[in-house]
Amino acid sequence: MKIQSISPLGAEISGIDLSSKVDELDIKNIKKAFLDNLVLIFRNQKLRPNELLSAAKLWGSPQIHPVFKGSESFPEIIRIENLGEKYHTNAHWHSDVTFEAKPPDATILYALDIPSVGGNTFFSNQYLAYDHLDLSLKDKLENYHARHSNKSVLQLVGADTSLEKSVLHPIFRTHPETNMKALYVTEAFVKKIEELQKQESEATLKKLYSVANNKKFQYEHRWRNGDMVVWDNRCVQHYAVHDHGDKTRTLNRITVEGSRPY
Repeated sequence: MKIQSISPLGAEISGIDLSSKVDELDIKNIKKAFLDNLVLIFRNQKLRPNELLSAAKLWGSPQIHPVFKGSESFPEIIRIENLGEKYHTNAHWHSDVTFEAKPPDATILYALDIPSVGGNTFFSNQYLAYDHLDLSLKDKLENYHARHSNKSVLQLVGADTSLEKSVLHPIFRTHPETNMKALYVTEAFVKKIEELQKQESEATLKKLYSVANNKKFQYEHRWRNGDMVVWDNRCVQHYAVHDHGDKTRTLNRITVEGSRPY
């Protein structure tokens, strides 16, 4: 197995077949590479749904999404398909499912049918985002919280928005395994900073988002069929570009259970 790091985040792992049993030394090296690089890319995989589910367990217990319905045989697996730009769900910067009290630790995507051009996914390193914030802003927001809501997701799937729920998470999240701090606000789900009035909250979030999405902190993944990509949802944001019109773009997605941010 070979690990090739990418700056400013990401590593491509070759020489491993995730459809078969992974030995203990490789598991140890994969887990270390995950914490060190935040995004892992496994090329040329051939994974049936049960094999994808088994591979995902390297990062934790696969979970059933609280809004989107999974497949009948494997409810933990969500099929992501191109339904046109109007119904594109990921064309914004976000970490997954932050509107839950315990958001997933990791997300796994497996590419089944990718267009020859377009449909790339950007990833942004939120450790670097935190490090590059002005010290005065970090000091001010150190113990502040953002309110995350699932309303936008409910609207997207046509569900009853009276079922909206929200949760408070710290603006700066401490990673439970690395003990490093990451910026933890997302345009997709954050409604406001709880400790600030609306106008100041909006202005502050605008500043935070501009740092979170800085191009200097990004890796652009150009998908190929057979790619399995896994990223650390605790310190990474991502953005799926919809620039492929009605062309087929199909992936399987799994998230694994996480812990309460602190």
